Amino acid sequence: MRYITAFFISLVAFFVLGYFNLNNIFTIVFVVLLILVILLAPMLYTTLWQTDVDKLERFLLKNKKDPNFYIIYALANKLDDKVEDLTETLLHKYKQGSRHASYRVVRALYFENLQEAKEHVTHINHSEYSLYYQSSILMEEGDLDKAEALAEQIKTRWKKYALLAELERKRDNIESAKNHALQARTSSRGLQRYVLHKTYERDFGL
Repeated sequence: MRYITAFFISLVAFFVLGYFNLNNIFTIVFVVLLILVILLAPMLYTTLWQTDVDKLERFLLKNKKDPNFYIIYALANKLDDKVEDLTETLLHKYKQGSRHASYRVVRALYFENLQEAKEHVTHINHSEYSLYYQSSILMEEGDLDKAEALAEQIKTRWKKYALLAELERKRDNIESAKNHALQARTSSRGLQRYVLHKTYERDFGL
């Protein structure tokens, strides 16, 4: 549907340009960029800023043919077979680099394969995500103090509070864990809000 809409918007736009004899290259580039913004704005809003979990879920299911989106749904809803298959699809699609390492680390942590997670976490370029996953690995290894020290270095609120929630859960401080979980969820937006909502709904009944 999005492609059909794009076709008709483009068709109308270029008829208008032709009618008014607006053939300047800068005008054409501006119109093309404007069309892209109009078409991509709803998707960008949903993936980055939406907070309505039902709308986020509908978006993910609507785009389940895209592994970049459907893996979010699979991770959030603990669909083990889908997580494995979709990760393999994404690994074949993106052969190298930080993105490749991120997919491997996420899968490894999901299936509690700490050795694989440790092998690839150092190849993640984004420093906050690297710290986030390193802290997660340390938690799974039982080194909670070091994990907390790394978590405290993270500036992004949802990442920091999500780690602190898991730390407190492992320390059996359930009420403190719930408070941190609520802070993590409240400070998140877009697809990350969906993942945290489903996780904390399952783990804490929030």
